[in-house]
Amino acid sequence: MKEIFKINLIKGFIYMLLPFVVAITGCEKAIEVAVPVNQIPSTAAFQDSLTAQATVNGMYAFMYTGASANLTTNYSVFASTLPARSADELYLPATPTDEFANNSLIPGTGTVNTVWLQNYQIIYQANEIIAGMGASSLSPTLKKQLIGEAKFMRAFCHFYLVNLYGAVPLITTTDIAVTRTQPQSTVSQIYSQIISDLKDAQGSLAQDYSWSAGLRTRVNSWAATALLARVYLYNKDYVNAEAEASRVIAQSSMYSLPAKLSNVFLKASTETIWAFNTNQYGYTSIARVFIPLTASADPNHAMTASLAAAFERDALRPDYQDDRFDSWVKTSASGKYYIAKYGTITAANTEFFVVLRLAEQYLIRAEARAQQNNLTGSLADINVIRSRAGLHPATAQNQAELLLAVEHERQVELFGEFGHRWFDLKRTGRADAVLAPVKGSAWQSTDVLYPIPALQVTNNPALVQNPGY
Repeated sequence: MKEIFKINLIKGFIYMLLPFVVAITGCEKAIEVAVPVNQIPSTAAFQDSLTAQATVNGMYAFMYTGASANLTTNYSVFASTLPARSADELYLPATPTDEFANNSLIPGTGTVNTVWLQNYQIIYQANEIIAGMGASSLSPTLKKQLIGEAKFMRAFCHFYLVNLYGAVPLITTTDIAVTRTQPQSTVSQIYSQIISDLKDAQGSLAQDYSWSAGLRTRVNSWAATALLARVYLYNKDYVNAEAEASRVIAQSSMYSLPAKLSNVFLKASTETIWAFNTNQYGYTSIARVFIPLTASADPNHAMTASLAAAFERDALRPDYQDDRFDSWVKTSASGKYYIAKYGTITAANTEFFVVLRLAEQYLIRAEARAQQNNLTGSLADINVIRSRAGLHPATAQNQAELLLAVEHERQVELFGEFGHRWFDLKRTGRADAVLAPVKGSAWQSTDVLYPIPALQVTNNPALVQNPGY
C-alpha cells in the first residue's frame, strides 16, 4: 500500500491533500478508495490545537477546490451542476452529447466515479477528525466544535450520496480493511445516521460565526438545524421539518431576507447560513461556471428553455413579472440564458458560493405546513418569498395546489443551487411526470438514481448495481 502526502501552507493554515488510489498488489485487484485527507499520525495531529484546526480547514478546502485546480470539476461545482443537468435546469452548449443532460449515464462514466470518491474522501476525513479529537487532550471547547463540524460534513456528504445513488455504504470508520468490502446500507439506515450526526452537531457547534471571524464560511449550530430541517422534509417527517425550519427562521437577529435580490449572494448577506469562500483557496470565482467569459462567448452551463419559461411574466401587465428572472438570469450574445446569481468573474469578487440560505427554510416550512393541511401558514411562507420577487400573493386553494405552488417557488428560487430541483422531483415522485415530456425518449424511470461506479462494483463484490444499469 502506498500513500502520498502533500502538505500545503495556505494563508497560515495547513491543508493535507493526498491521492485517492490505494494499489494492492499480488492476487488482489487494484482497489480505488477514498482515504483520509488529513492523514498525519493522529497522536500528533490532534494533540496540537493549530494542527487539529488545520485538518478541519483542509476539509472545507477540499469541498471547494476538490482534487483539481479545474473549477468545473471540483466538489461544490459538481454538487450544483450535475444534478441540474440531470433535471431540467442546465445543459452544456458545447457538449450536446452530455451524459447527464441526456440521462444516458453508464457505470463506467468517469464523473460518476469522481463524485462518489469526492464524497467519501470528505467522509473519511471527517471520521478521522471525529476519532482523533475524541482521543485528544485538547480543550473540551475546541474538541466539541471540531467534532461538531466533522459530524456535519459526514452528514452532508452522506446526504448527497444517498440522493444521487440511493443505497450506498454507510461509512463511520477509517479502517480500510472494513470499508473496502462494506455492503450498502439501506436508505433508511443512512438517513438515521445523518439525523444522528446533525443532532450531535446542533449541540456541539457554536451558534455564531466566531470560529470563522464573523464570516459565514464555517458551519454553526444553525447550519446543522437548517440541514436537519431539509432531511426531515425528505423523510416526510413534516412535524419536525416545520419545527427545525421555524427555529432557523426565528433567529431574526442573525438571518433575514435581503430586500434586494442582488444582495442575496454577497459576502455580507444576512440570508446566508453557510457558504464557501470562493477565493480563500486561490481558485477563481464560481461565477465562471455560469457566466460567459467574453461578450461573444456562450456560457459553460446554459439554462434550459423550460426553466426560463417557468418564471412568471405577462407582456400585457409589465408590472407583474418575477424579479428573480431580471436579477438572476441573463442572456448571452447568441441568445442562451445563463445563471447570473454570481455576477463577478474577477479574482476580487464580492460574493460567496452559498450552500444553505434562509429562503430554503421558508420553503421547507411552507411544504411541511401544506402537508399537515395548515394551508394558511403555508401560504404565508410562500408569499414571503413571492413578495421579495415582486409577485402578487399565491392563490392556491387546497393542499394539492399549495404543494405545486411550493414546487414552483423552489424551482425559480433555488435553481442551480446544490441539486435542489433534481432531488425535489425525485423525492416527491414527480420526476417521470415532469421530466419525461422535457427529455423525451431519453428519459427512463430508473434514471432517478445514478449508477454505482463500475470500478467500485468490480472491486467490492458486496455492492449491488442500481436498476437500469
